[in-house]
Amino acid sequence: MDEIILKGLIAEIERELENLAELRREMKQVKGQDSIIIRRSIGSMLHDFYNLAERIFKKVATEFNGGHEDSERWHKALLVKMTVPIKGVRPALISEELAADLDEYLSFRHLFRNIYGFELKGERTTYLARKFDPVAKKFINKTKRFLSLLENELKEV
Repeated sequence: MDEIILKGLIAEIERELENLAELRREMKQVKGQDSIIIRRSIGSMLHDFYNLAERIFKKVATEFNGGHEDSERWHKALLVKMTVPIKGVRPALISEELAADLDEYLSFRHLFRNIYGFELKGERTTYLARKFDPVAKKFINKTKRFLSLLENELKEV
């Protein structure tokens, strides 16, 4: 891969990890609180979390996979693709276990986009909010490992 493209990809992914740090700070501010306004806020943060992950996936797919498929289920297909290493091209970005965790946030994002905020149910939002920090940490660790491999590739260029 071209050195400039690789450096750009690394910088873009690092920027998204900074955005995730901000989401984690925001989530800590509302932890343990419950009201419809808090649920709406948490819903927005959970929505943003998956958007952020998917932005990284799209960047990786564009640079390494030649893009992503344009089908009805492309979101799910893209998530699954990130678990598959491409020999001689790139390692897997995330594990299948992490993909299963993220799939819950993908489903929530779809729900969040298609209902009114006042329709958010506390149980699901609370469940995903409780899982958010551990899943975010796993995502950060896997993404940093992926970045490390990209940076090693740069050293070889």
